[in-house]
Amino acid sequence: MTCSTWLQRREDARHRGIIRRMRKLFMRTTRRHVRDEQGVAAIEFAFILPILLILMLGATELFLMHMASRKMTRVTSTVGDLITQARGTLTQADIEGYYKAARYIMGQFPTDRLAVSVHTFRWDSRKNEPVLDWQHHLGNFVCRSDEPELTPEQRAAMQDGNDLVVTTGCYRYQVTFGSFALSSTTVDMSDDISLRPRQQLRVECSDCS
Repeated sequence: MTCSTWLQRREDARHRGIIRRMRKLFMRTTRRHVRDEQGVAAIEFAFILPILLILMLGATELFLMHMASRKMTRVTSTVGDLITQARGTLTQADIEGYYKAARYIMGQFPTDRLAVSVHTFRWDSRKNEPVLDWQHHLGNFVCRSDEPELTPEQRAAMQDGNDLVVTTGCYRYQVTFGSFALSSTTVDMSDDISLRPRQQLRVECSDCS
């Protein structure tokens, strides 16, 4: 081996050593930078996560409330529809049966928080205005104790001398996820449905008050 060849190999080995040291330094710096970036990302995620959870739970709560409201309206409409389709004279037992059948519409929502009030109005020709003929309340609480005030449209629906059945549905929705943001854990919902009798002009109930 000549002297020049030995010097060349020595120089190449020194260069390779420098390259290896630079590569190691670069890898250590890169790994440290990645760890720093991951730490920053973790901190940012820790700040964002509660907001994301609140938004997700809030959207879920609103969806459940909307579902409960729609189902309550369907129950109210179904009870009123069954009453107005009946022939002959009704009894409290008949109306209770309609309610028991209709409340299955609530599905996964507890029915002990559901109530329906039925008010039937009849046109008084002497007073020339509608008067309450009978009422009945269904469920574990009274949905509407006061007499509904009929609108001009509801009065116009009685122009043929027919009765008008006003069914009011109420539901006490129990807040599941959003109670921390609300002053109350219960949201009261209600809806009114007005229907004319289908089979006859009047809807009689023999034992309703």
